[in-house]
Amino acid sequence: MQVKVFESTDMASGLKMVKDELGPDALILSTKTVRKGRLGLLGKSYFEITAAIDDMWPHKGGSALSDDTQATDPLQSERNLLLRTNNSDSVNVALTYDSEMRISQPDSQKDRKTDKIETQDSDSSVGKDLIQAEVDELKGMIKTLGQQMMRMNQPIPDTNEATHPARPAVTDSPLTLLQNRLNEFGISDDTARTISAFAKESLTLEDISDPFKQEQFLKETIIDLIHVNNSLSGEKQKQHRIALVGPTGVGKTTTLAKIAANQLSSNSSKIGFITIDTYRIAAVEQLKVYGDIMNIPVEVVISPEQLENALLNMRDKDLVLIDTAGRSPQDTYCIDELLTFLQPDLFIEKHLVLSATTRERELFDAIQRFSVLGLDNTIVTKIDECTSLGVLLDIQIKENIPYSFVTNGQKVPEDIMEADKKILTELIMSPGKGLLYE
Repeated sequence: MQVKVFESTDMASGLKMVKDELGPDALILSTKTVRKGRLGLLGKSYFEITAAIDDMWPHKGGSALSDDTQATDPLQSERNLLLRTNNSDSVNVALTYDSEMRISQPDSQKDRKTDKIETQDSDSSVGKDLIQAEVDELKGMIKTLGQQMMRMNQPIPDTNEATHPARPAVTDSPLTLLQNRLNEFGISDDTARTISAFAKESLTLEDISDPFKQEQFLKETIIDLIHVNNSLSGEKQKQHRIALVGPTGVGKTTTLAKIAANQLSSNSSKIGFITIDTYRIAAVEQLKVYGDIMNIPVEVVISPEQLENALLNMRDKDLVLIDTAGRSPQDTYCIDELLTFLQPDLFIEKHLVLSATTRERELFDAIQRFSVLGLDNTIVTKIDECTSLGVLLDIQIKENIPYSFVTNGQKVPEDIMEADKKILTELIMSPGKGLLYE
């Protein structure tokens, strides 16, 4: 008898291998699922089929049976073979091909065995039961996998559905539309929600829905929220000293020249320039050019002691404008160094110059960093380069530092004006305008 073990990825291909190798009369002694890999867990599973063929039976490439062999009952030979195999304890289960499991048989043998198939012993039944169990297990796995896939395709249930019954679709309320309009002005969500809540307390929904009343409410509210400080327009009791501080590239020197030109034409001709910006290339020369054009003296200082002497030399001036070097808000050392120049006992107003084109996060970071100087006012430049100016309101809500000037271009002295509540409000509520009124 020939016994051979076959390995295949599935049962069908395994049976075909048995048929091709041992012939259609081969006996299936056992089948099992095996995994290769470390500890038998990590490898790919495959089927292992143990089959046998009696040497007296025809097999692949063999000749026909002899007359003596044909006279012998084939089923009896199979039973004897199975008994011998089971007694040797080499396999656990022996399977024989019956009318359903026989791969293929010659017609002559089928005719002789048809009436004897039902007499196969219990070993064959056990083999069938084992295969059926494996098939049932496979079906169960497929069913479980199908249920999992169906659950994956279902929408995630609302955990609040029990406590929150189905609600009708929510349409945009007048307050939501009001808040959206404020966002279109470039006003942040926090500020827009604050104004919207104030509108809910101050107006009826009917008034909020009325375009004219809504417009009036917004104008009045924004005007009340904006603070300005026009200190140069007041009566001159003593010398006025102003220092412009802020990040690099915001236009401090140009703004200083614009302030001086406006004051020369309207209030006083007694003005002096001081610069402590000795870091930037040509900064001193730029201010001296403006001084020559407007006949304003310029003094350059490089230490706090020299600044005190320069102020003493300009004691006859009504207005002293001090230009400082641009500092990165992250450079705390340079900001602290600037603080040694602008001592409180010198009575110098600190105006923080900010560009309207700066991102909101960087704007508020700059305000926080330069606040160690003791800021008095804010000047906003380059408003002509912005499509929305809602950030002007956000600064007032979060920092409450009054505005002293705003600028909208490079021309000296035209593109500057003292801060005005009504004009700033109109600029905020007119996205895309970005220009000052005559």
